[in-house]
Amino acid sequence: MTEQQDTKKASLSYRLRFEKKGPIRLISHLDLTRAFHRAFIRASLPLKFSEGFSPHPKFSFALPLSVGTESETELADFSLQGDSLPPSEEILSRLQAQMPDGIRLLSIGPQEGKFSEIAFASYRVLLPEAKSSQIFAAEKCLAGPLTVQKKNKKGKWVEKDLSPGIHSLKFVPSEEGGVVLEAYLSVSAELYTKPEAILGILSERLPEFSVKGKRILRTGIFRSDLVAF
Repeated sequence: MTEQQDTKKASLSYRLRFEKKGPIRLISHLDLTRAFHRAFIRASLPLKFSEGFSPHPKFSFALPLSVGTESETELADFSLQGDSLPPSEEILSRLQAQMPDGIRLLSIGPQEGKFSEIAFASYRVLLPEAKSSQIFAAEKCLAGPLTVQKKNKKGKWVEKDLSPGIHSLKFVPSEEGGVVLEAYLSVSAELYTKPEAILGILSERLPEFSVKGKRILRTGIFRSDLVAF
C-alpha cells in the first residue's frame, strides 16, 4: 500500500472499507461515529485532530446510511498522528477487535479520490411479502414521473420528480422468496434519491404489491461513469 505521509506533522492518512449488517443497522449515524471513535481510543490508535478553536478528529464517512439500511460497501477516511505508527494490517486488526457486532472491516488503503466524486449508489432491496407475479405491474407503476411532496429551503411543500435521480430499477424474483428490487440511484446533492422514497410511491400506486418487512442493502458506490469508487 502507498501511504501518504506528512513529515512535518508526522501523520498518515487512510481509507477504511467496511460492511454494516444485522441489528447494528438500527443505530443512528451519530452513534456509529461514536462507536468508531471509541474503537480508535481502545485500540490505542492516535487519531489526528483538526486545528483551530474547535478541534475534532480527522475522520469522515463517505455516505451516511439511513437508519435501518445495511451495507456491504462503506468507506471512511481518517488520519493518524504519531512518531511510530503500526503497519496498516495491524491497524485493521486492532480496530476490528474493538468493533461492535455487525461491523466487519474489509480493507485499509490510501485515500484515492475525493468523496465528492461519488455520484451513484447501488441497492438490493428484499421484499419478502411481494409476489413475483406482480413484478410487471410494479415496473409499470414506476415507469412514469415519480413525484413526491417535499419541503423546499423556504419550508414550503412542493412537488419533486424523483425520476432524474434514478439510473435504473429492476425487479427480480428472490431465491429466498418474495421479490428483490435492484436499483442504481443518484447520491449527488440535488438528485439524491433513497430507496425508501421509491417504495413509498410504489405503495401508494400499487398497495397490493407489499413492501412490508423490507430489507435494504447498499451494495456499491460509484463515480458518474458508474466505475466503482
